[in-house]
Amino acid sequence: MKVGFLSIEHSTFDMREVRIALFDNGHSAEMFAAVEPAGIDGALNAMRAVCDVIVIDGNVSAFYDAYKDTLSARPDHFELDCKLHSVTRAVSEEFLNDKFIPLLNKKSKKRFGVIVFKTYGKTESELKILLKDYTGKKSKVQLGFFQDFLECEIHARCNASMAKEDMNEISLKLNELLYGCTYSYERISIAERVSQMLKSEGLKIKIAESFTGGALGAAFTAIPGASEYFMEGMVTYSVSSKHKRLGVPLEVIAEKGAVSGDTAYNMALGLMMSGDCDIAVATTGNAGPGAQSGAVGLCYVAIGITSEKSIAVIKYTFDGDRDYNIKCGVKNALFLLYESLVSYRAQKNKRAAQAAALQAAAIQAQAAAAKQTQAAAQVQAPHDILPNIE
Repeated sequence: MKVGFLSIEHSTFDMREVRIALFDNGHSAEMFAAVEPAGIDGALNAMRAVCDVIVIDGNVSAFYDAYKDTLSARPDHFELDCKLHSVTRAVSEEFLNDKFIPLLNKKSKKRFGVIVFKTYGKTESELKILLKDYTGKKSKVQLGFFQDFLECEIHARCNASMAKEDMNEISLKLNELLYGCTYSYERISIAERVSQMLKSEGLKIKIAESFTGGALGAAFTAIPGASEYFMEGMVTYSVSSKHKRLGVPLEVIAEKGAVSGDTAYNMALGLMMSGDCDIAVATTGNAGPGAQSGAVGLCYVAIGITSEKSIAVIKYTFDGDRDYNIKCGVKNALFLLYESLVSYRAQKNKRAAQAAALQAAAIQAQAAAAKQTQAAAQVQAPHDILPNIE
């Protein structure tokens, strides 16, 4: 069903979340409008021409006052001009999932299964090209693309009556096409996914920030339970701080600059030298607006893994204002950390498999040696029982 949202004086909802909730249930958000009380009637008429259902939120008293001659009471749901209307002061998650969407589903009588792909690093346009075989009207699956800054959340919606085998086949194919840019199949952020991985691996992390100014650490501490893996976060903004707190050589900063891959490397190294972290992350750059310390938008992120005795430094260039550039730095650092943890886990599993293979080979060799010893004993045994010959 096509849904319109009329907000009187102010809206009370997250437009993206509304679109997702409706899509997952086979409906669509067709129109959004915010008006003053005087514009209510005109906006409603425009929505009725397009939408099957209209939600009114915000100053709902003004709506009821405008329609006091039409409505004898102040109902939450009613039909007017053959269109369903739903009135709420706030389009909350509870209103959407517990009241409004069940009402729509009762009318449409359709049910769906949804597969979620949380992706990073590709735009909606790039993802649509990648999944072009599944975006047509005749496709067995309907795809919803919900962009959020540098991420795009893809929802694959299938009819609940579809055979399980067909749904699994579609899921596997989509997963194959999205390999390399999918970080989760749950509706969680990249910071939450990294948090899960750090906890499951039992790893401790330290962060030193210059470019991101503490925003990277804040992304972790906003997640409950961060104390299980988050050891320390420091904002080493000045040259003096980088040198005194992290041991970055002054000659490196003098020769290469505070905004450089060498400085980022030494910042991460300083964290690792403390001896009490498994993962070290450092950021340095110039968020803008001035270009005194390097090109605006230039950023370096260093990821160090203590057990691997390795530090990787990645260079980025962002092209927005200061806030945008910092936000990009945080997101890219998080995704780089995610990829590093995936690699760490793969190497760990590889080493475990090799150790298991060596152990199995040793056990097999021991068994073979024991078998040979036993066979030799069996060959010698008959001579022990021969009678004495005089």
